[in-house]
Amino acid sequence: MNQPNPAQEQAGSPLESRYRRLLWAYPGDYQAERGDEIVGTYLDTVDPGRRWPSPHDAVDLLGAGLRERLRGYGALGLAAAFPLAAAAGLNTLVAVAAFFLSQVEFEDPRFAGLDPVGPVQTLGAVIWLGWLVVGLTASALPGPWARTAAAGNLLLTIGVPPVAALIGQPGPPLFVLVPTVALGLATLALPSHPGWVARSLPPLTAGCVTAASVAFSAAESGGGMFVSYGSTPELLAMAGGLMFALVLLVGLGRALRADDAGLWATLLLATPAGLLGADQLSQAIWGTSGGGPTPTAFAVTTGSVLVVGAALLAAALAGQAARHQTVRRRALDSACPTCGHRSTAMTRT
Repeated sequence: MNQPNPAQEQAGSPLESRYRRLLWAYPGDYQAERGDEIVGTYLDTVDPGRRWPSPHDAVDLLGAGLRERLRGYGALGLAAAFPLAAAAGLNTLVAVAAFFLSQVEFEDPRFAGLDPVGPVQTLGAVIWLGWLVVGLTASALPGPWARTAAAGNLLLTIGVPPVAALIGQPGPPLFVLVPTVALGLATLALPSHPGWVARSLPPLTAGCVTAASVAFSAAESGGGMFVSYGSTPELLAMAGGLMFALVLLVGLGRALRADDAGLWATLLLATPAGLLGADQLSQAIWGTSGGGPTPTAFAVTTGSVLVVGAALLAAALAGQAARHQTVRRRALDSACPTCGHRSTAMTRT
């Protein structure tokens, strides 16, 4: 007798329904045409008794659906931009982590008017150590291990402030944590197979920043310029500007080779770059109160940066989609009514 395959056994099961719900990531016409085939393929590979899609399958389905939607918009460069933005975001986080550990956390807490948390100023030291570990993981074990480490430390970054408040210990201020979370979200798309240059950048960045910090401290001769987080907003804004400029430069170079992924990565990182300078931007717009912007002013500025960043990305995506549809219509209009072949010029377009 013919044995039923796993897909047949799972037909109509809760597992099949849950796989079908993940198909929302695909365009509607693609779901109608290929949905049964996609779900059947996944059901053929599941272990007996499974009731929920595995995290790997869920991420795979959602990612494939996003790529299919971007293909319809003519914006596959945006899909390719996520790993580029993730790599740039991670290296920025590694640089920031190395700086804060060497210049702030291990400084005398009395300079910042804080009670020490062991040998460091705040519980933020755990966050920065975590991002350095993520950088080393991305170098030694790229792919799923690196993305898992990034996700874990992103949760740690979000969890430290309430824990610090609960136990009455100091933590990093919001103008540091907000851009850290934004960059951490970007790192969830770290590439699976980076080249040797990309793999060597995190430890190289950490080493260079640490060496520069030590040299600066030695040259400063105990001046104590960076003794607390309150003395670092300008440097964070500079880090955001430098990250944006470098990614834009790489994007322009790739655009000369008809690759727009770098320019899309620049758009993706515009929001984190703006958040790194949100404190300085708040002071410029709203003024200061007690050495920094008020919480309301900072919240309004942060919200504005998020809205503007999302609007820029949406406008670029809408423009690309409109251009893609125009090219497709022209290609269809130029097709030979007899054989259906398109003209060479339109095919190249």
